[in-house]
Amino acid sequence: MADEPTSSSTQAEHGQSVTEELNPEIGLLGALAIGVGTMIAAGIFVLSGLAVSNVGAVAIGSFLLAAVVAGFTAASYAEFSSIYQESGGGYMYVANTFDTDITYIMGWTMILGYPASAAFYLASFSEWFHRFMYPVLSIPEALPFWIPGLVILGLLVVLNLKGTEESNQFQITVTGLKIALLALFLYGGLQTLDAGVITTSVAENIDDVAQIGLTSALVFITFFGFSAITTNAEEIKEPGSTIPRAIYLSMGIVTVIYTLVVLVIVLAINDSAFLSFLTDNVQLDGVPPAEYVADNGEVSMGYAAQYYLGPLGFYVIVVGALVSMLSAANATIMAGSRVKLAMARRNHLPRGFEDVHPEFNTPYKAVLLTGGVICTYIVVFAVIFGEAAGSEPLFGLHLGIEGLAQFANFLLLSGLSLVNVALIQSRRKFPDIDRGFRVPLVPVVPAIAVLANLGLLFNVGVTALLIGLGVEALGVAVWFAWKRRTPPVEELEEETPTAVAEYRSSGEGYQVVVPIANPRNVKQLMRTAMTLAEDNDGEILVMSVVTVPDQTPLSRGREQTDEKREVLDRAMSIAEERDVPVSGTIRIGHNAADAILNTITQNDSDAVIVGWKGRRSKRRDVVLGTNVDRVVQEADCDVFVEKFGMDADGVVDSIFVPIAGGPHAELAVETAGAIARYTGATVHAVYVIDPAASGTPRQQGESMLADRTTSLEDVTVEKTLLESDDVVSALVEESGDHDLTIIGSTREGVIQQFVFGTIPETVAERAPTTVIMTKRWLDVGTRLQQSVDKLRERVTGSPNAIEREDRNGNSPE
Repeated sequence: MADEPTSSSTQAEHGQSVTEELNPEIGLLGALAIGVGTMIAAGIFVLSGLAVSNVGAVAIGSFLLAAVVAGFTAASYAEFSSIYQESGGGYMYVANTFDTDITYIMGWTMILGYPASAAFYLASFSEWFHRFMYPVLSIPEALPFWIPGLVILGLLVVLNLKGTEESNQFQITVTGLKIALLALFLYGGLQTLDAGVITTSVAENIDDVAQIGLTSALVFITFFGFSAITTNAEEIKEPGSTIPRAIYLSMGIVTVIYTLVVLVIVLAINDSAFLSFLTDNVQLDGVPPAEYVADNGEVSMGYAAQYYLGPLGFYVIVVGALVSMLSAANATIMAGSRVKLAMARRNHLPRGFEDVHPEFNTPYKAVLLTGGVICTYIVVFAVIFGEAAGSEPLFGLHLGIEGLAQFANFLLLSGLSLVNVALIQSRRKFPDIDRGFRVPLVPVVPAIAVLANLGLLFNVGVTALLIGLGVEALGVAVWFAWKRRTPPVEELEEETPTAVAEYRSSGEGYQVVVPIANPRNVKQLMRTAMTLAEDNDGEILVMSVVTVPDQTPLSRGREQTDEKREVLDRAMSIAEERDVPVSGTIRIGHNAADAILNTITQNDSDAVIVGWKGRRSKRRDVVLGTNVDRVVQEADCDVFVEKFGMDADGVVDSIFVPIAGGPHAELAVETAGAIARYTGATVHAVYVIDPAASGTPRQQGESMLADRTTSLEDVTVEKTLLESDDVVSALVEESGDHDLTIIGSTREGVIQQFVFGTIPETVAERAPTTVIMTKRWLDVGTRLQQSVDKLRERVTGSPNAIEREDRNGNSPE
């Protein structure tokens, strides 16, 4: 679009920022702590024993296979992180790739999935603390088991509010402590290393391919932590290189640790002395010791530590498990809050959630919301619908900690799948974009990752699956309610603040908004706008947009208003010379289309005129240009898109109007009349018919020409039936004989590839002279009535309506 404002971003008015940068305070060590801290959680104490019971020492292979499969999805995250170095992780990757509001669902999935994981870790922390630490610390059993988890949640929220550096230092500390405790356990267990035991276990289980695969699927979930690293990209130093390194280093570290833990457990269950120790010290209730280890992995690791390290060994594992849950919960709180921050920046959540605390430099509102969601999960899953102190859950529905884990898995697996799909689309959509890290064999690798993630969804319990689907449906409902709301003026002003306002007209009656970026197009756009304003006894609002990058504060945009002011003044002077009421404004925003749409909404404008460069985009999801497409599709007013011809500023003596059905074509005729009344031009109304047509089709064409031009009685009109079997070629050729072509949209444009419809867009692109495409604003009731009328015509078999739509681009609305 020749006059399309450049895309960018800015800061809020009245000294309040809308988008603020977070300080990059996390280095490679901190990023590793986030990944390792999330991956080594309660799962290592539960899943390791279960894996060994399934396939013995071959569980090592299962972990390695799970790591490789998880590595496919991790590769997608690594590639995206080298392109988009901003907070939000998977949500931001999907949003930047598809650039459509449906990506809200991805964000919704993540802002619920991460807190669900954190709630699982904290509920598990509560259960362990109640089970093992209450007796040691002499805490009364009457104190509900979930209290410790909520206390820790409060402390972690405060920590994340205080600052990223403090939270990251805590993450590094607890992750280091966790690894140290596990290392102590491994040191004791590996003292009894017997290669013969390992090889025998491998030989006994290596041919059980089905169990190896199932076990791999079971432990796959332990590698989710890599996604948490990317959500903090904005706060990571040199994210383009640090994040991919952190992803694969953390996965490698975790794989080694899990491998060694499996070795120790295999050694233990094949150690007759340890099995005797279990029999003597644990109430097995007739369960064989080896089976007890499989069914009670977390406790068995504690007893193994006690066996290898002495009396304190048991509590080495208990404390290690508690610390693991703490670090995992902290990492997911950070991740969940950063996704909310990213969603607020894209207007998928209220703008307030992108506010950064002026002192602590943290997205404090997003952190508080994350803490609130986590608290709700704990109360609902572990308390109301859990089994505490032997009591029955409400309504007999048992969710509990296991149900919470499955619910979190459903959400996170769904999100991981979408990121892989986004990578495939990204390669197609942006083939030349600079990628610091490239996944090999695309689309094969991400396709395998999608299949693996979807396969794991079948392991989610039915109850958790139904709750997950219900929550996703709720997200869709919330989005449509959010999208349909009328944002308050204050919110629109915060999103795209006014830098300059020149009000020289009444602000009442018909108003035409004219966004101008290219000084070369000022005269032409203003000429059209003035004609429309005069014909409707209205006024003009000229606007320009200062855009700044997403990570730049909006306040920085004020530094660029001077260069826009010159264009604004020039446009306003043109209107004043013709004595047309005019006002002007300069808006600041992160996205030009948002600024234009907000201006239209705030001023309740009746029409908007935007310029177009005359070349359609090669991108599959963009037609006239990202900003123009959005204005055409979302503006709640009449839209005029003007493509400037070779002699755009010349005299208009002849106006060409292709006649078609529907309100958009009617607006085109009205516009032609307005311009003809001012310029004295002749309107040439043309209807295309098949050369072989005769009788009824010709009569219908003549009737259409007569009906559509009745409003042009006060101007000179020539009506022509143009014979051609190629509508577009005929219209393009005819346009060359006139000074101006005005053509209406042929459809609503619900499919993004057709903003105005194929005929108007092709004619506008190929015509040598100036073309104006029109689209009338239709409210919801009008659109619904049109759909009913169209369906009625189809059902009654109206061949004429179908023929008109096919040949002239008519939509029988």
